[in-house]
Amino acid sequence: MASLRLGCLLASVAAFLHLAQAQIMSIDLGHEFFKVALMRQGVPLEIVLNPHSKRKSMTAVSFKETGRIFGDDCATDLGKDPKKVPIFYHGLLGQNFTDAADVAAGGSWWKAFGLSESFYSYDLGYDAERGTPTFKVGKDLELQGEEALASVIAFAKKMAEDSADGKPVRECVITVPSHATLRHRQAIVSAGEIAGLHVSLVHETSAFAVQRAVDITPDKDATDIHLFYNFGSRKVEVSVVKFESRSAGMVAGKLAPVLNVLGSAIDYSVGGHLLDLRIAEAMLKRFQEKFPKLADGVAKDSRAMRKLLTQAQKTKAILSSNKVAPFNVESLFQDTDFQTSIKREDFETMCKDMFDVMTAPIEKALKVANVTMADIKFVEVVGGAWRVPKVQELLSNYLKSGETSLPLGQHLNGEEAGAMGAALIAANASRAFRVKKIFFADFTNHEYAVQVVALDGSWEKNLTTLYPVGAFFGGKKKLSFTLEEDFMIKLFEDGVLVSEYTITGLKDLLDTKWKDYNTTGAPKITASVPLDGSGIIEVVKPVATIEELYWVNVTKEKPKPNITKSKKGTSNASNESNETEDSEEASKDNTSEEEGNETSNVTEEPEFVLKQKKKKHQKDLTVVRADYRPKALTEEQIKTLQSRLKDLAKKEQEVAAMAGLKNELEAYIYGSRDKLERDDIVKVSTDAQREEVTKLCTELEDFMYETGSTKSDYESRLKKLQDLMQPLEERALELEARADLPDNVKEELSSIKDIQAHIAKNMTWVSKNKTEAAEEKLAEFKTWWAKKQESQKSLPLSEAPAYTKQEVMDQLSKLRKEWDKLKKIKKPKETKPKAEKNATKSSSSKDKKDKKAEEPMPTDKEGIEKELAGLKDKKMEAVEKEDFDAAHVLKQREQALLKELEKLKAEKSEL
Repeated sequence: MASLRLGCLLASVAAFLHLAQAQIMSIDLGHEFFKVALMRQGVPLEIVLNPHSKRKSMTAVSFKETGRIFGDDCATDLGKDPKKVPIFYHGLLGQNFTDAADVAAGGSWWKAFGLSESFYSYDLGYDAERGTPTFKVGKDLELQGEEALASVIAFAKKMAEDSADGKPVRECVITVPSHATLRHRQAIVSAGEIAGLHVSLVHETSAFAVQRAVDITPDKDATDIHLFYNFGSRKVEVSVVKFESRSAGMVAGKLAPVLNVLGSAIDYSVGGHLLDLRIAEAMLKRFQEKFPKLADGVAKDSRAMRKLLTQAQKTKAILSSNKVAPFNVESLFQDTDFQTSIKREDFETMCKDMFDVMTAPIEKALKVANVTMADIKFVEVVGGAWRVPKVQELLSNYLKSGETSLPLGQHLNGEEAGAMGAALIAANASRAFRVKKIFFADFTNHEYAVQVVALDGSWEKNLTTLYPVGAFFGGKKKLSFTLEEDFMIKLFEDGVLVSEYTITGLKDLLDTKWKDYNTTGAPKITASVPLDGSGIIEVVKPVATIEELYWVNVTKEKPKPNITKSKKGTSNASNESNETEDSEEASKDNTSEEEGNETSNVTEEPEFVLKQKKKKHQKDLTVVRADYRPKALTEEQIKTLQSRLKDLAKKEQEVAAMAGLKNELEAYIYGSRDKLERDDIVKVSTDAQREEVTKLCTELEDFMYETGSTKSDYESRLKKLQDLMQPLEERALELEARADLPDNVKEELSSIKDIQAHIAKNMTWVSKNKTEAAEEKLAEFKTWWAKKQESQKSLPLSEAPAYTKQEVMDQLSKLRKEWDKLKKIKKPKETKPKAEKNATKSSSSKDKKDKKAEEPMPTDKEGIEKELAGLKDKKMEAVEKEDFDAAHVLKQREQALLKELEKLKAEKSEL
């Protein structure tokens, strides 16, 4: 049970991963910046760079221009028109806002937003049907919060695909706060689906813990408790995680880390960007005091406010390493420069209220985890804002004040480890990747309960808590009860009704198909209520099961009577029974009459009886979810927003193409005017032709300032100018190219003439028909070339030339290939009769053979041995000269001499 609980989250994440999927991206979705990591087969896990080659991008999308702008490019538009650049909002997705007054200035949405309205202002609308705010970013464009976030996620998706060499990415893991509600999680998943991704969620600080597990694995049976302090741009989140180890794989002694999240806490009143705002607000006040006449105007100028906030962020970074930092902004407002400085102690004073509660989330997380600081062995600080000296000082003092003194661990990249850990969780759940095995389990910070009620409200069952606070993700609880009518299941989150699931089809079954069944009782209803690895709970697969009683005829078997009867009675002893059977077998044929008197073969009729049986009938019921506000997006709404996002992207592509055409036309206009002044263009054109081009260029310049032009308008006008200008350019090029063309032709014809002479003199085997055909083509070219030259002399330079250099060179190339082909024809081999062939053997070899054949054998042993010694040298010489016929003759002579020598030795031995 424990091992199942430890692996529950990974099993849930695996449900959304296809085994064949070889790419997984993760997004550490921060309030101010997001980071993207990509896991690919055969490639190390890596952080994806944005178009500016940076490792983090601003979590923003701008709708100021016709096309959207993403990431860091939005910074400029934040100063020009901040209402069209949603940012820092996705933490409020899924929160409940009852009416339009909540999203108005000073309403509950702005209080939850928590950032100064002086620096952030949006034109918000209200979707009364869903109970959610909307962003009015254009005249006819009002976005749902999920839709705005989908644009950011789509941008991250494109970054990942560009990094993956254009291969599509469909699976994504996104980080969320540990206290994210059901509606918040559903909103993030919906945003990913709108962007074309299949999304799973993981807690942000938990992802840091998983990345830490890459480098550490506790010893066997050891337990280490880590505390992760995540100080981000908009919040502080603390998680307490227990590190253990267990066996992994087939290798004996190999251990894998086991991570259990014990507790977590979050505080939105503290954040790195909130510190920036404190500096910016203080500097705004100083500017207003220094320039009272500009006081009202500067606070209403979005560009000036953005300049103050940007400089505040830079100043905070300087104060991390210096006690005093300058604060200089050129032309802050109405060409007025602003110069001042700020001390670190002043900065710490203005942020004192935040520093005072800096350690409160630690105490809350320890309480939830049911541990104390004495149980903590390691502390790790992550996030982008922990580098502030005062933060480090406060945390260090807090860790030293207890029974044990712990250092602030800085082993992880505080800004990138979250994205890396999230991707690692998904990779661990997939068989497509070979990574370090990490067993990980996280839990819910919310309580989920259900209640079964009648559709008309006439009755209700007890409220049942399926998942209390602390329940691990991946749970698969199932409801089971009996009922005879359609019903409803209510889902509660922390005691608040969030959804109702109307389940129908049961009454219809009982009134129709199951009406005549002889049932054992009321139908049994089961419904699954899983809490998946993303922390999303749903009522699924309601099933009704009924038992039917029915009767069947069964043949009742009766016991068979004894076939034999012993004369002396029956015996229970086995040996006596065997003897009786043997004796009966022996006397069966001889004493049939006696056997008939002592045995009885009784045949009885079979007895038929009725037997009751049970049969189960099972049927899936229909379930329809109805949400309470704030409502999640429905499947139909998601599809609609997907289409709208695709249409928006298509329009942006058209706008980009239009801008490219406009630039191309503008460049062609200026280029055409410059070319008309060139000497070569003047030579090949008339005054009228140049005047026509000049006039068209002027008309096109006026056209470019007109509005409402389409892509086809630009394409047609560009083509019209090209049709006028390109012939002039071509004639100018041909004029220059024709200058040395006659010499090139003459040189090429001379070369062909040399080949012709070589073939006629040295290659008599070449067919006369082939040479005549080549000569005919050569003559045709010479005639054609002469006519073209004569024709060109009569043409003015302002008209199309009679020929082009390319045309002449192509014909020459074909002609040259024809003659080169003839030149490469090899001389055929001569065929001679066999006898004549034999007669062509080396005359020297034949003479040697005849000579050797005619030479008599030496008559004594010494003569034979002397000749053999000479033959050896001659044979070697013949082989070196490759005269193998002579070598063969010498070998035959050598063999004959050896036989003669053996013969002489034999005769001598007989004597």
